[in-house]
Amino acid sequence: MKMYRVSFAVMFAFALVVSSLFVQTKRADALSYDGSNPYTTGCAYKSSFVYQTKSIYMTTATGSKVILGYLQLWGSAYCHTAWAEVHLYGAAPYNGYANAMIHRSNGTESNCWSSGGNGTVDEGQHSCHTGQLWDKDPYQSWSAGDIDNWGAYTDWF
Repeated sequence: MKMYRVSFAVMFAFALVVSSLFVQTKRADALSYDGSNPYTTGCAYKSSFVYQTKSIYMTTATGSKVILGYLQLWGSAYCHTAWAEVHLYGAAPYNGYANAMIHRSNGTESNCWSSGGNGTVDEGQHSCHTGQLWDKDPYQSWSAGDIDNWGAYTDWF
């Protein structure tokens, strides 16, 4: 009887190990909010913060600088995500006037026109945001923004 229990326990353990090889587990990226909208998911309202803000300047023909707007790299500690936003100090004079991009350390990117973004800044608008990317260790992100072909970049965070 003892031998029966031992062999049953060994067979059960073996079956458990073998069956675990076929169980699908989700990677961290699959559980993240990659390509989703930070506002509709609520991540923009849950422990959100600005990593960095950079002004976007235009240089005039006389060499003086005019600030057109600014770029921000945002994060949510609650959702472990990051996204970029570009803001203008005036209304855009034409469609596609401004855009923001976010880049993750593994090569994944998102723009204002990508999934989760709200489209480039078009005539009469003042801002756009990218879709969000999973930004928990080991990943880091940085952002870039352009207004009428004048740009700015944030550091890695």
